[in-house]
Amino acid sequence: METDDFSLFELLRLTGENDHVAFRQLYERYMQTVYMMVKRRVPDVEEAKDITQEIFIHLWNKRNELALLRNFDTWLYAIIRNKVISAYRRNSVKLQGEQFLIQGIEKLDWDAEDQIIAKELDQKIDNILSGLPETTRNCYQLSKKEGKKINEIAGMLNLSERTVRNNISEALRRLRVNLNGHYPELLALIIMLHHKH
Repeated sequence: METDDFSLFELLRLTGENDHVAFRQLYERYMQTVYMMVKRRVPDVEEAKDITQEIFIHLWNKRNELALLRNFDTWLYAIIRNKVISAYRRNSVKLQGEQFLIQGIEKLDWDAEDQIIAKELDQKIDNILSGLPETTRNCYQLSKKEGKKINEIAGMLNLSERTVRNNISEALRRLRVNLNGHYPELLALIIMLHHKH
């Protein structure tokens, strides 16, 4: 979201004074960036467009506060994140896929503000895994926790490679179903943070 600071400040100030032309310029400057950030996290095009519009409606409703912001980009990112999380809470957004979910779980570099949620998510994942059949749990842990390849796991557990793949897929499916059913906001958070850097 790179822009000229002085020009941005003027746009924010004028928007705060109910200047519709300034708001239109602000919208045109940020709309594509906001949409792309939302779209990376929300696979449905129409849903992403709706969320993008919600973000700019929120921005207009908060126009009196804009000139007081110390960092507009940080504020806008927080709005994007909150709107995406709200969409997941409404259960109106579908995950892009099980593998995407697990990548988010495994690779997150959690911000300090998200430590509590991260711990809650980790505990939930552990609980789900503990309820899986031993073979399924072992296949998942060897693959995702220890980074073993399919053929290595097959040799270690004396299973066919197809069986290993099926067990890993089942573990991912169970994670997706359980987390999406009870913690949709955590799934949104995973997706937001996974694409943050």
